[in-house]
Amino acid sequence: MRTILDKLQREPRMELARMSDIGGCRAVVTTIDDVRRIQDRYQSRAKVRYVRDYIADPKPSGYRAVHLVVEHRDRLIELQLRTKVMHEWAVMVERITVTTGTDVKSGYGAEEVNDWFRAVSEAMAIEEQGLTVDAILAQRIDALRTRAWPHLHGGQHWRKG
Repeated sequence: MRTILDKLQREPRMELARMSDIGGCRAVVTTIDDVRRIQDRYQSRAKVRYVRDYIADPKPSGYRAVHLVVEHRDRLIELQLRTKVMHEWAVMVERITVTTGTDVKSGYGAEEVNDWFRAVSEAMAIEEQGLTVDAILAQRIDALRTRAWPHLHGGQHWRKG
């Protein structure tokens, strides 16, 4: 309920009847190929209104997944398709959101925290492709974590990032 109310406040033109993510489900699978297979199956068999491919084009926060909005019995239902790695990242962001009371996934909070989450997402995407994170990115993540730490543990007041 809190997320729905927040979305209505953030997006004044949003109408509850048009909100596609009130009803939905999430599939957490092993690989990106699994995500694409499910996506293809829905796109060929269901009435898909639109697709948001956050794997090909991650959100500014670093969030990655595929969202399919399908019409089912005259209702819009959002299907979130994630790998286990993408899901772990999203759960970590949700935990920080609950801990700090700041909606990190919507871009709120200290820029140091947002930068750290983006860099971690980048590294996870690289590893998910079977590649190795280079030393430069690993060092950047470590430095960003050090700068984000005070904000994650009761530090300064958060602001819109």
